Amino acid sequence: MSDRVRGAIALAPAPAPSSLALDLSAGDGLSSRLLAERGWRVVSTEYRTRKPGWVAVNLNHDLPFRPARFDLVMMLEVIEHLADIPHALGEIARVMRPGAVAIVTTPNRLNVSSRIHYLLSGYYKGRRAPLAYRYRVADGRNWHVMGLNDLHWIAWGAGLRMEALGRSRRKLRSRIFAPILWPLIAGFSWMLYGRGAKEPAQRRINRELLGFMTSASLLMDENIIMRFRKVDGSDSRQD
Repeated sequence: MSDRVRGAIALAPAPAPSSLALDLSAGDGLSSRLLAERGWRVVSTEYRTRKPGWVAVNLNHDLPFRPARFDLVMMLEVIEHLADIPHALGEIARVMRPGAVAIVTTPNRLNVSSRIHYLLSGYYKGRRAPLAYRYRVADGRNWHVMGLNDLHWIAWGAGLRMEALGRSRRKLRSRIFAPILWPLIAGFSWMLYGRGAKEPAQRRINRELLGFMTSASLLMDENIIMRFRKVDGSDSRQD
């Protein structure tokens, strides 16, 4: 089992009786099987599927499920392939019950080795070389790798609050570079997030984001594993 799948499953809450999970673009079905073994009832999807009971879903379109249906939504290593990430996160939030959890993973472009690679080459984790120009966005290549800070902001607007990060694989080079660079990253980040926010609500958000942006998971893990919770109420701008 890959570290990212193990880390994602570890962030999933224990199911209550009749709890329903949605596993988006479930691939080989490993994550769906692990959730089922833990007591979840699981609806699994793929873009094209012949697996019995699975639902064919194009994640660039609206999800074919009614609002507030699911207690857990998982989307592992998929979001970076999508043409419209805000739409996808908005649809995930729409089909979640208030208080439900979403777990999303993506390549971690902000780990320290990725930052060094970007400094030297202009490319980062998940996109370490130019895409072949025979492809287009609609082909669903690994083209849109976003940082945790961007995903935190987009999810917030959809009514999803990031509440935890999971543990993924940590390569030796990241284990070496992270302790060396952490004081610089933490100090600069503290200045960046700690000043300029006049609104109390924004200051609270910045403090939360600072914790995620200087965490060991962000600075060392190959994949970023994020757990979101859907807030109550329709005004997603409220803290």
